[in-house]
Amino acid sequence: MKLVAKPAVYNLKTNDTAVIFLSEEHDNELDNQIIPDLSFIKKRADLSSFKGKSSEVMFIPLKSFPNIIIIGLGKEDKITKEALRENASVVVSVCKKRNIPKVHIVLPVIKDVDELDVLSGIAEGLSLSNYAFDKYKSSKDEDEVSMKKIQEAWFYCVKTDEAAKVLKEIEIVSENTNLCKDLINESSEVSNPVAIARLAKKFTKIKGITCRVYGKSDIEKLKMGLLLAVSKGSTYPPQLVVLKYNGNPKSKKKIAVVGKGITYDSGGMNLKPSASIEDMRSDMAGAASCLYAVRVAAQLKLKKNIIAVIPLCENMLSNKSYRAGDVFTAYNGKNVEVGNTDAEGRLILADAVAYTEKVLKPDYIVDIATLTGACLICFGEIIAALLSNNDALADMIFNSGEATGEKVWRLPLDKDYEELIKSDIADVKNTGQGRNAGTIVGATFIKKFIKDVAWAHIDIAGTSWFSKARGYKPKYATGYGVRLFIELFKMIDN
Repeated sequence: MKLVAKPAVYNLKTNDTAVIFLSEEHDNELDNQIIPDLSFIKKRADLSSFKGKSSEVMFIPLKSFPNIIIIGLGKEDKITKEALRENASVVVSVCKKRNIPKVHIVLPVIKDVDELDVLSGIAEGLSLSNYAFDKYKSSKDEDEVSMKKIQEAWFYCVKTDEAAKVLKEIEIVSENTNLCKDLINESSEVSNPVAIARLAKKFTKIKGITCRVYGKSDIEKLKMGLLLAVSKGSTYPPQLVVLKYNGNPKSKKKIAVVGKGITYDSGGMNLKPSASIEDMRSDMAGAASCLYAVRVAAQLKLKKNIIAVIPLCENMLSNKSYRAGDVFTAYNGKNVEVGNTDAEGRLILADAVAYTEKVLKPDYIVDIATLTGACLICFGEIIAALLSNNDALADMIFNSGEATGEKVWRLPLDKDYEELIKSDIADVKNTGQGRNAGTIVGATFIKKFIKDVAWAHIDIAGTSWFSKARGYKPKYATGYGVRLFIELFKMIDN
């Protein structure tokens, strides 16, 4: 979607569609919210039934005048940036149903909220909800509203120059978030380890990005026994992608994001049952968010040094698959007993974070993964779990989530939990005792492969894949993590 900032001088035509946002107190707002070009509304439209409730919508088709979409915002003192995003998504729904390709947005005047914050909230909601994964729809039926997207949104602003910069950034971030959704929604036959590694290499066309891909023989030389073990049952060889963006050559500071890249998770020998296996192409959502976060950072020319480390493989069932009870040696030399082959994500992350700390030496490591079903049970699809060994890093991630609507909540990481992953025959076991504290146990295992660096783990088992659409976040892949990471990058000191 193209986002355009225009001076607050209106010249709407009869076939245009204007969007007005009104709160529950709109009786007191009409003079401020309805611009001169739309003054006819007071005479020609009956708004007595419009209450201004959040997500309430009224479509007014008119002859010889612009069409009008009115969206409710709820109580004015409850209007947040996230509320603006949610309510802006209603505009997209209306436009898809009526095949409206272009809208003119009249920014609401909200007490104590800057125009640019109002602008960014509405623009993000429009751009992120203006999405459909329709690649495999062979017949674009007219009744399938998901096929019809808004092509342009014009925003009338007082601060036009500043608004143009804000909208350009939102275009870049939203486009990449939607591409991230595409990669996750894609068939695992297409989004396999080799193909994703090949995609990462294409990002080097952007100034400042370099990429190195380690193939199976390289991974064997690195002695990443856990990544090799998980990949044994697949016809696709494992890959390790190291994507770097050097946005501030004068600084030695850098942050690394490590994304779980299980491109399909059958569960291995601990085979997943029906109703748990169908969506497992999404088990690389962490890897996808890392890839596109680096791409956004480069396109925005952030003055930061960022590394994405992405272990990629499939967890498949075959006569070569690794088995529960096996012991493998990790990159850092620890011997790991496999308690369950479906606890594979923490295994490949263990090799990846240990390599990242030892070889790449970042100041921070944040891993992101669709790690545990326990996280989904705890938080549902609304909030991601955050665990960390560093309070300052955890606070920055929390604040990034609050700013973007990609929320996290911190769980404890007490040393006592290490008792649960003790092994009788090896240094550590990849599963706990029973189902208790599943999300904490997963993070505790990864922590065993971190030495001194400030580290955080984000479990996105629920937030990366929705069972139904919620506002501006679609059903299935949500692209969770891209926007959170960009906000985090901005917060971290150069």
